[in-house]
Amino acid sequence: MARLVLAFALLSLLCLPGLAQPAPEPADSTTPAEDSSEPAEKEATAAPKPSKEELAKQALSRATNAHKEALEHADGAIKKLEAFVHDLDDHADAKTAAAGLEESAQKDVEKSAEDAENTFQSRLGTSAKSGSSGDSKAVAAAAKKSNRAAKDVEHSAGDDKAKAMRELRKHIQKAKKEEAHTLAREAREGARAAVKAAHTLERAQRHAGVKEDIYESMFDRNEHIGEGMEDQAQDLQDKAEDKIERYFGTVEGFAEPLEDDAREEAAKHFAAERDAVRGATKQAGEEAQKVRVAAKKAAAEAKAEAKAAKAKEASADAEPTEPVPKEAKHDTKANDDTKAKHDTKA
Repeated sequence: MARLVLAFALLSLLCLPGLAQPAPEPADSTTPAEDSSEPAEKEATAAPKPSKEELAKQALSRATNAHKEALEHADGAIKKLEAFVHDLDDHADAKTAAAGLEESAQKDVEKSAEDAENTFQSRLGTSAKSGSSGDSKAVAAAAKKSNRAAKDVEHSAGDDKAKAMRELRKHIQKAKKEEAHTLAREAREGARAAVKAAHTLERAQRHAGVKEDIYESMFDRNEHIGEGMEDQAQDLQDKAEDKIERYFGTVEGFAEPLEDDAREEAAKHFAAERDAVRGATKQAGEEAQKVRVAAKKAAAEAKAEAKAAKAKEASADAEPTEPVPKEAKHDTKANDDTKAKHDTKA
């Protein structure tokens, strides 16, 4: 038991810093002589452990550089936000922007409007030919489909275009607000990081032996700068959002009449197409009427012919045998009597 306690005591002593380590075991006879000198050379070249004061100075240097970098990063983020706010004043003229929205919206709905127009023309052609069957229900059904297709054309050219203008405007406005929000968030986070770095710098100064009044006043100044940058970031974000709202409100004022014009033009086009459907339907209805009249006439003629043929056939079956005249009967009888006498004599 005593040996075990002594072993633990020796182990503890060996683990204490500053104590000499035991000499290495003699090198094996097979090991080269220069190998046995390596540990001694390493001990001779090893750098001495830095003192507490040196470590504190190193920490202070790192903290100073970190705080400087944090301030520069925050200042850069603030400048980017300021540039963004400044560029908002360089937007295109609101009227020009509204015209650009209309042009973009027209391109967006162009394909769907073209498809709707082609569908209408196809159904209008069907309406014009629907009377060939003589079925008035087919004419009405074709007219209904044509009118629905005309309404789709109006919707594509009017409501869809106006909707595309509104959505595009809102999309751009939202993107600008999100950009302002992102830049402001980065600036605020940079400012907070600068304040955090100021706290770290204060602790490093205290541990490095800087006078209390110096590091406290420096921290107050650094904290004030960081918090001021955070407030500035929020103010710039509010300013950016106000500018965005005002600008796109003005754009909307110019865009709404253009949206109304698109709907009005589409309504006029719809009225013209509806008139075309009415004309085609009227023509088809008249043709269907002619077909029905012709069919009725043909049916009546066929019925009359069939009736006449049947009557003729019935008349032929009921016609009596032609009677023999009296004179012919008398001659026949005389001839029969003469023939009978002749046979008797014979």
